[in-house]
Amino acid sequence: MIAPGSSTSTAPAQVPAPEMTVFGSYAAIRSLQTMKPTFDESYLLLSRRFEGRVKPKEEGQVFRVMQWNMLAQGLTDSNPRKNFCKTPPRWLQWETRRYLLLLEILSYMPDIIILQECDRFEFFDMKLRDFGYKGKFKERPFSPCVDMPDEEEGQPDGCAIFYHTERFNLVECVYRQLVNQMQHSTSTLAFALKLEFVEDEHPLFVVNTHLKGGPKTEQTRYEAAMDLNNFVAEHAGPQDLVIIGADLCENPSDRGYDHLITKFKDAYTFALEGKHPSFTTWRQRPTGEEKYTNDCILYSDVGLRVLQALDVPSDAAVGNLRLPSRLCGSDHISLICDFQRVMETS
Repeated sequence: MIAPGSSTSTAPAQVPAPEMTVFGSYAAIRSLQTMKPTFDESYLLLSRRFEGRVKPKEEGQVFRVMQWNMLAQGLTDSNPRKNFCKTPPRWLQWETRRYLLLLEILSYMPDIIILQECDRFEFFDMKLRDFGYKGKFKERPFSPCVDMPDEEEGQPDGCAIFYHTERFNLVECVYRQLVNQMQHSTSTLAFALKLEFVEDEHPLFVVNTHLKGGPKTEQTRYEAAMDLNNFVAEHAGPQDLVIIGADLCENPSDRGYDHLITKFKDAYTFALEGKHPSFTTWRQRPTGEEKYTNDCILYSDVGLRVLQALDVPSDAAVGNLRLPSRLCGSDHISLICDFQRVMETS
């Protein structure tokens, strides 16, 4: 296992101390200070703690995964019936949100970053390269962002995956538009990178998906989840470790999630001792408050063990304005989990 802090200053952090609460790394703030308008150093993140805290074994690489629906900028100015009615307009502007999004990513320095609703991939690709990351992007079919009003021409959102080049090499990129039981294409994308650990070239298959939301789409999500399992089975090799970052647009009690966990385990339910996060998205619409547990990190049971996961912030920390806010650039919170490879014994 690579010892924490053994590589260069841009290398991702390994397992932090149990009492660690991150408010922004020095490197992240220094990078953001170069952006215009002037960065406000009072920017902080939501106060959160790691839970689980399993002691890593002596052998087996430790790596960190971030899963985050970052909220497409094209969806922040939707329409009066769907906007974030409690969020002050300045916190929805891209000039502000980009600070908060980058600050959160760079503060936790994950080895793998899985993003949904990414409609500014070129910006993140440029900024994250300075910290040793490379990434790939695939736009979402029928992206609603294209038709939304924006100060720039509408840009389609989609799925992005970044990996730290000191930890992983890219082998291939695969994707497909998931189909329903009638073999008709849905608006859901399955996007994956096959990576190799730098140390020994062991394969890791990283999947990103964002299922279709809406009150009348449960059957569509269920059938897409079934095909997502098929997608992983077709493209992941027998030795591949599998990580899935997903915004399922449904709660854990729904059928799509239930189908996925017949094949994979939920990292957060392990770290939280059988419980799910109390929420992963929390926003205020003109029609009422929406507080759901839509996001998850799933993993293959064989070959991986969960060390710890970053729990959700308290209701008091989120505040009455809900999300997005001056402490979080998205209406979703990021999920972050530390894994360790389980090494074979002779």
